Amino acid sequence: MNRKTVNAALVISIATYLTLTFTCLSFGSASSTTLEVEITIVDVQNLYGFDFTLRYNSAILDLVDRAPLLPWTPSMILRNVVDETEGTYRLAAVALAPATPYDGSTKLAKITFEYTGTADNALSLDQTTLTDSYGYAIPHSVNGMSIQAIPVHDVAVIDIWGSPKGAYQGDPINVQVTVRNKGNFEETFEVTVYADLDEAVIGDEYIVGTQQVSALAAKSTQKLDLVWDTSNVAYGGYWLSAQAAVVEGETIVADNFLKCGDHIGGIYAPPHVRQNANLWIGAASILLVGSLVAFGAFEVKRNWFP
Repeated sequence: MNRKTVNAALVISIATYLTLTFTCLSFGSASSTTLEVEITIVDVQNLYGFDFTLRYNSAILDLVDRAPLLPWTPSMILRNVVDETEGTYRLAAVALAPATPYDGSTKLAKITFEYTGTADNALSLDQTTLTDSYGYAIPHSVNGMSIQAIPVHDVAVIDIWGSPKGAYQGDPINVQVTVRNKGNFEETFEVTVYADLDEAVIGDEYIVGTQQVSALAAKSTQKLDLVWDTSNVAYGGYWLSAQAAVVEGETIVADNFLKCGDHIGGIYAPPHVRQNANLWIGAASILLVGSLVAFGAFEVKRNWFP
């Protein structure tokens, strides 16, 4: 029996040099050859769903087995369909909460064909879609048998935290913000932190502070520490939010702003202010009562003892 090796590589590069490849191996004579296709994703970040169609020449290939290999648990297969007339195999799947978005390299499917004739395999990957955990499509472009990476600029605020959760006016509150560079390039950008007394009202925010992130590497995370000076802040509870400035070339900007990520229970009047206020209230009460008593005595004397 003759050994025949057929190599076909299809590369899908998505986001941060995401690469989708398949390798085909065939064995035996032209009339009894098995062809195995492995579809693999490489160096993906934040993958939460995918959909692709594998096209093949049904005049010479018979699809005999397909095995989806999903990178999440739990997950759901949305499509796993073979159309022998059209010569297509479509696989679509999505992660289900609380599954973690997939980062890294893994196989997505293994498909087995049998040769039924001799001609060009005509294998191609079509209608490819990949989505991240925010529901955004991971961009890619197809050029013949190669899908080239599209460079991505994408920064995001992923967490904000303040402590203590309550303070007297004038006491500091420590704020920590976590940002991530989700793109392919080193990025420098500013992050602004806001404290909002009423999140439903626009324009009443206090600016806690602004800090620059310098040369943040692709796919890396950084924590920023700021101190909120509450000296001139009105009393009440506050929501903390943070916004990363849009970097040049960035198109996915919804995750640049983390609204109401943490809550400070209250900024309160200092003890001495409350004590002085109580003294003034007490003094005012005494004066008011005294005035009322004096006025009442005057009226009694005027009307009853002229």
